[in-house]
Amino acid sequence: MKKWFVLFVFIFLIHGCVQQNKGTTFVTTVQYVVDGDTIKIKKDGEIVTVRLLNIDTPETYREKQAYGEEAKQFAKDVLLHKKVTVELSAKEQPYDRYGRLLAYIWLEDGTLYQEKIVQEGLARVAYVFEPDTKYAKKLYKAQGEAKKAKKRIWSVDGYVTEEGFNMSVWLDQAS
Repeated sequence: MKKWFVLFVFIFLIHGCVQQNKGTTFVTTVQYVVDGDTIKIKKDGEIVTVRLLNIDTPETYREKQAYGEEAKQFAKDVLLHKKVTVELSAKEQPYDRYGRLLAYIWLEDGTLYQEKIVQEGLARVAYVFEPDTKYAKKLYKAQGEAKKAKKRIWSVDGYVTEEGFNMSVWLDQAS
């Protein structure tokens, strides 16, 4: 009996160590969508803001940018009131300078939300910094496909830049 107990404790401890190396995860429900790359969830009984790692979507508040509302609606359709798995940033403190939790979001079917919105041409891959680079290859592949297909944000040359989205290019084309 003692042997089985020791074996169980050993396996439990080893499993815990392996899980820590993969990044801390928990399941919750999305309470609110701020925009295509920011949501609110319930964590430990409180509503917290989550900034989605490795993506950037057009703005909907400060400066309204082309495809911002579409990205926000996409996030609502895919995430709002849905059960998701939150995978926290691998940083020691998984928060950005604004106090937002940094995380990847996994849908119930096992799809990475960030990959899905990039595939749709509603987000660019951005802010990819160590130690949060584990899905970068997958995201850049999805971005390459969206760009090649000229989906949404990629439909106007020069709109997507290293710094974000250039509305002047968009407005020049419209006139």
